[in-house]
Amino acid sequence: MKKKYLIFPVLFFLSLVACNSTDVIEKWTTVENLYNPILGTQMDSIVPNYGIIDQTFILNGNFPGSIKDMKVYFGKKKAVLLSTNGKCIVGLVPKEPNGYNQISLVIGKDSIAPDKFTFRYRQSKSVKTICGKLGPDNKWMNDADYAGTAIDAVSLGETHYVQTVKGVKSDNVFLIEAGWGNKLFLLSIDNGTITKLSTPAALCHPAVPTSRDIFYATTFWNGNRTIYNFKKENSWTFNTTGITISSSDYPGDKVCSMTFAEDDNLLYCVDSQGRIAEVNLSDKSYKIYTTADQKPSGLAAVNFGGLIIPAAATAKTPLAKQAPKSFDTWEGSYITYSKYHHCFFLSFAAENAIYKYVKNPDKTWTCSLYAGGNGPGVSIGDRLIDAQFNSPHGLVVNADGDIFVVSKGSNFWTKGGDARIQKISGDAVEIAAGNSNGTLTNGTTPLEATFQYPRDIAIDVDGNYFIAGGQEGTVRKLSIE
Repeated sequence: MKKKYLIFPVLFFLSLVACNSTDVIEKWTTVENLYNPILGTQMDSIVPNYGIIDQTFILNGNFPGSIKDMKVYFGKKKAVLLSTNGKCIVGLVPKEPNGYNQISLVIGKDSIAPDKFTFRYRQSKSVKTICGKLGPDNKWMNDADYAGTAIDAVSLGETHYVQTVKGVKSDNVFLIEAGWGNKLFLLSIDNGTITKLSTPAALCHPAVPTSRDIFYATTFWNGNRTIYNFKKENSWTFNTTGITISSSDYPGDKVCSMTFAEDDNLLYCVDSQGRIAEVNLSDKSYKIYTTADQKPSGLAAVNFGGLIIPAAATAKTPLAKQAPKSFDTWEGSYITYSKYHHCFFLSFAAENAIYKYVKNPDKTWTCSLYAGGNGPGVSIGDRLIDAQFNSPHGLVVNADGDIFVVSKGSNFWTKGGDARIQKISGDAVEIAAGNSNGTLTNGTTPLEATFQYPRDIAIDVDGNYFIAGGQEGTVRKLSIE
């Protein structure tokens, strides 16, 4: 969550006084430019040299040009810059990795990053229920009772899927219940309200293009699968795209998620047997990609896109583990795309594993085990050797390439379940949130929070994560700032 700091006006004023040799500042809009061309561009110090997100900083040195010509980076994260007088740059600390981050300055085509010129960032983490009442025995309210009720005051039943779209100040969140009901809700983070929307059927996790003002979804249950869109300009009412995937071409029991990749014209979904459908929104056609042993007997030749082929065996991964073999008949297969890795990632609950899928130029796909596959559990460590997932469901990739996975847990019909939110970063798997404590709670930190069979996860433009709590009947927000 963004924070406001009263210290900013004081620091801003002090920075102008400290860097200006005149005794009187006549107007805020006529600050003298104190850049000394003899000294050239340089960075001398940053005040403070440690802090948190959105904190005001002052970079001291000698800086040519105007504020629009300048960029200041904390590690790889660009700061918002507010003002300069040639001797100081005033800005706001961006979200960045915990610990020491290199400060670098770009002015025009020039870049400087003095050795050991760092800022110590203190990362804060929290889990908060933003919608619903935390507990395993919540019930859906009557439809009319949701109107005008604050999102943190409503009661929800099982919450299955979440997705974020563009809001006014903050992102909006869509919540879908697809197991037994036919419910779609819009959660407005801006004004804290919930609105129940109409939907033609029980829907899957939606896909959102780069415009982020529309989302696409298809039906969760088996049968012919019509592709629908919901547009902000139409008050989020559903419309058909005119595209329906035939059940003879795509006979999987369930489809629980969709995604876009690099091209907003191509939409992808996965069924519960690992078959991938590629939907072309322009010409209203589709192609089905499948492993040889899962190719449907009724698949029309014109709609067959190509085979999904296991990657070659490696020292870590034998050939038998390079493709999923066990499939769930419920919500066992999720798909997401990573613009960082330029490939797809799929979770398979029955395999307790995450797989990497690459679309090849020859119209085939290559799949390989990426993480887990070592039986159910929540072990951390090397992603291909000893890491474990416990019935992985929804997953999402952030801008840094970190993959967040919802391990739903086991023993669905009992209290508890040992659920986690796990993070894959590079070659390591770690716990981002959750523990094995049987008491359902938000916790004072993410690692002290407990979950009750969570199902799905989404990310907003600010890097916050929204978790569909499943049986606990909530949407929770995981913030790492």
